[in-house]
Parts: sequence; structure tokens; C-alpha cells
Amino acid sequence: MNQAAKDVKDTVEDLKNTAKDMAGDAKTVVNDAVSSAKSTAHKVADATEEMADDIADKAKDTMRSARRTASEAIDSTGRHLRTADDEVNPLIDKLADRAQDLAERSINFWADNSHRARRQIHTATDATTKYVSEQPGKSVLIAAATGAALAAAFFLGRSRK
Repeated sequence: MNQAAKDVKDTVEDLKNTAKDMAGDAKTVVNDAVSSAKSTAHKVADATEEMADDIADKAKDTMRSARRTASEAIDSTGRHLRTADDEVNPLIDKLADRAQDLAERSINFWADNSHRARRQIHTATDATTKYVSEQPGKSVLIAAATGAALAAAFFLGRSRK
């Protein structure tokens, strides 16, 4: 073998060894990169989980606060309604008493007027009966004149229509 072939063979051998060294170095770099990526992914996952837990805790606190506020609002509304009820009930009772009093007075008024009207009608009937029995001729003439006047008014009213 000549020198040039030997030099080429040595160069090829050196290149193989360099390639093996570079492949080993590349493998180490890749392994380090994968390990670093895994570590970073775990850190991100842990941080995300902590943030999610914090958000969940804050949401629970907000819900508790909202429930407490709603409960206080309901209690306050109930107190206001009871107060309004306490103020309105006496007014309603007073109005009911006044309405009852007015109804009783109206009933008594109409009962008195009805009794008075019956007495007046009874008195007028007695007076008319006495007059007719004492003066039958005049009574018949008055009755006939009244009937004629009513008939004339009736017929005049119909003819205008």
C-alpha cells in the first residue's frame, strides 16, 4: 500500500472516530434537551395545577360571599316586609272598622226611611179611603180626570216619536 492510500485510510479512520465522537456528543445534547424539556413540562404542569387550585379557591370564596350577601339581602327584605306589614295592618283594620261603621249607619238609615215611608203611605191610604167614603162623587170625578190626563200625556208622548 502506498503512502497516499495509507493517508486516506488514516483520514477515513479519523473521520469515523470524529463522527462517533460527534454522534455521542449529539446523543448527550439530545438527552439533555429531552431531560430539560421534561423538567420544564413538569414545572409548567405543577405551576398550572397550583394556579387552578388558587382559582378554584377564589371561586369558592366568591360563591360563599355571594351566598352570604344574598342571604343578608333576603333577611333584610323579610325585615322590611314585616315592618311594612306591621304598619299596614293597623291601617287596614282602621279602614275595615270605618267601612263596617258606614255599612251599619247606611242600613239603619234605610231601615228608618223605609219605616217612615210605610207610615206615610199608610196615613195617605187611610186619608184617601176616608175621603172616598165621605165624598164618593167627587172621588170618581177626580179619578176620571186623573186617568184622562195620564192618557192624554201618554198619547202625546207617543205621537211625538
